[in-house]
Amino acid sequence: MSNVKVITPSRVHMALIDLNGNLGRIDGGIGLSLSNPGFSITARKADHNEIICSPDIKQRAGKILDALKEKCGIDNVKINIEKSIPFHSGLGSGTQLSLGIAQAACKLNGLEYSPQQLAYIVGRGGTSGIGVAAFSQGGFIVDGGHTFSDKKNNSEKTSYLPSSASKGVKPPPVIARYDFPEWDVLITIPNCKHISGDAEVKLFKTLCPMPLEEVQALSHIILMKLLPSLIQQELQPFGEAIDLIQTLAWKKVELQHQDPIVMEIMTFLRENGGHGVGLSSWGPAVFCFGENLAILQKRTREFLGNAKTGGTCFLTKANNTGTLIIEDENGFYEDRSEKTDLQRAVYP
Repeated sequence: MSNVKVITPSRVHMALIDLNGNLGRIDGGIGLSLSNPGFSITARKADHNEIICSPDIKQRAGKILDALKEKCGIDNVKINIEKSIPFHSGLGSGTQLSLGIAQAACKLNGLEYSPQQLAYIVGRGGTSGIGVAAFSQGGFIVDGGHTFSDKKNNSEKTSYLPSSASKGVKPPPVIARYDFPEWDVLITIPNCKHISGDAEVKLFKTLCPMPLEEVQALSHIILMKLLPSLIQQELQPFGEAIDLIQTLAWKKVELQHQDPIVMEIMTFLRENGGHGVGLSSWGPAVFCFGENLAILQKRTREFLGNAKTGGTCFLTKANNTGTLIIEDENGFYEDRSEKTDLQRAVYP
């Protein structure tokens, strides 16, 4: 192939399950792959590496290509990133960008790696496996975390760390994956601070391990309320389970460190008909579900317009298929995928 195009999903990360480690495993996660926003990445061979994208992405993309060249020996490529996921929003941009570029460049070079292998190569999935599974297969995902011991032995992890600081760790196994119903998903992103980098690492190191009773309560909700209501496509109990998750374990910690506007948005969404209002990862993206959320979207835009921070909101659906890969000889692509309001602002 002389040209490869990769169209990724994004994801909401609903919770890390176990940051206690009592059973010899930590992490574990639940999350959902989203149809929009996503990265749209085209790759073709070139005389030298070239990256065409918005300025905030170029340095990140360059580091990914450098890693692929070092570890996989890929030839020079021209990368064109036509659509993107906003960074530091809680929608999993780092993993999708890394895997999208890796998949496109390796396909172009005739290298066949699984998404899990690519994640290890580019250093993603060391804590949560939701982003890697969203990329590879889409849907609603539960991952089983990593083996753990605070002593140096054969465990995959010996300390509590976020994905950004968990290098050399393979993505965790997916222990459950289901197609998600055709419910609307409303994503709301206020313009406010985001926890990341050294601040995130410090919180993991100082606040873990989580109390065992909260980890047990969270696991009970996931097993006996969240998953059954998802499988039976019962929106109200599914939403109740998501609401309960916000009060427990690491998700409670993530919420405690948000800008006040995040809690105001979550309260507003619950009071105006949103089911299952939750914070995605460290935010500030907030999600909720419903049968038809067009009216709530309009009201939320008005709410954001009156808020000091401002922000954006958009409707999307679940992605139940994972990443789309198109291999083509002549390099002509017509991207008919819907753009969100956020993507129109970056790529009109």
